[in-house]
Amino acid sequence: MTYLPKADNFLFMSIDNQPNLPAASFRFRPVYFMAPLMVLVISLLLTAVYYGRLPSDVAYRFSIDGAPVTYIDAGLITGVLLGVQLLLVLFAFGLAIFLPRLGFFKNNQTDFWVKPGTLLGFMGNIMAVPQLILAYALLDVFVYNVHQIHLLPLWLFAIILIVIAAIVIGIFAIPVFVRAYKTFNGPSASKKE
Repeated sequence: MTYLPKADNFLFMSIDNQPNLPAASFRFRPVYFMAPLMVLVISLLLTAVYYGRLPSDVAYRFSIDGAPVTYIDAGLITGVLLGVQLLLVLFAFGLAIFLPRLGFFKNNQTDFWVKPGTLLGFMGNIMAVPQLILAYALLDVFVYNVHQIHLLPLWLFAIILIVIAAIVIGIFAIPVFVRAYKTFNGPSASKKE
């Protein structure tokens, strides 16, 4: 059965022609921070697999030819890289908890070109990009110090990841730009004709 809105319901439709949910339904959802949480879990699993096999001091910076340049305590580097990831997860969790409670999001749902839930999901899950870079740095430290092999250089991995993230953001942003264009040009174009 399809939903056909009545003429008076058009006032309560969002820009993407979906009926707006009542403010009470706009609430915390775990999906708003799921990607950062998954990256943290993967990093913890990598730590569980590799940490016991690490020497007390591990190489974490390398020269252009791949020789180790700087050594640091294994517990310190692991703790820092996991700690920063945990902070990013907590930040994404905070966004997911507190932003839906703000009156700005609850009371202005019809003013967004994208649904507020989609916006919050994007804001929370984008934290996975820097987390993936940190997780890769952790993996690189583990693999080099246990197996004596290098993975892709961290800077190259970061560039590839940022380019992929920009493409994905662009793909998701195109419908928003199309809606914005139609919103701004729709009524004026019909008046000109």
